[in-house]
Amino acid sequence: MRLQPRPHRPHLPPGVYLAGLAIWLGFGCQSAPASLTEEHAAAIRDSVAAALQEFRDLGTAADWEAVGDFYSESPNFRFYENGALQYRSAADVRAALGAFPPETRIRTDYRDTDVVSLAPGLAHVRARFESTFTSPDGSAFGFGGAVTMIWAHETGGWRILSGHSSAPVPRGG
Repeated sequence: MRLQPRPHRPHLPPGVYLAGLAIWLGFGCQSAPASLTEEHAAAIRDSVAAALQEFRDLGTAADWEAVGDFYSESPNFRFYENGALQYRSAADVRAALGAFPPETRIRTDYRDTDVVSLAPGLAHVRARFESTFTSPDGSAFGFGGAVTMIWAHETGGWRILSGHSSAPVPRGG
């Protein structure tokens, strides 16, 4: 009996097989993203709406230290105004709040507020707003527009991770 030669197939080094197995296991064994039940989503919406109300009330009371605590310390924090990056950190926001003359109050009224639960611990807020700044001598000025914010649940509660506010711009026409 004569043996037939097998066709030549190059052999891969064992490390290639191990790397392939590791990649396959890495993709196949990832945990599924945490599911967000409607009950959990509703609880997030209610909790963020309450945090937004507290944030508003603290501004009206001119408690700038407490207002500043609503901004995330995350290195990913950013806040834009009218299309430009205004604050790169919570410390930047706190410095701006600290620059107000003592007892300056900001009353902000939100309307058409929509809180969207994105994932456990993460929500998107979008609303129109009207803010009135009142100085200790009673003089005031106001402006309004739209605001969007991403709120993240961190140690100590809900914090603004990023946002953008804008005022209407007259358009030609």
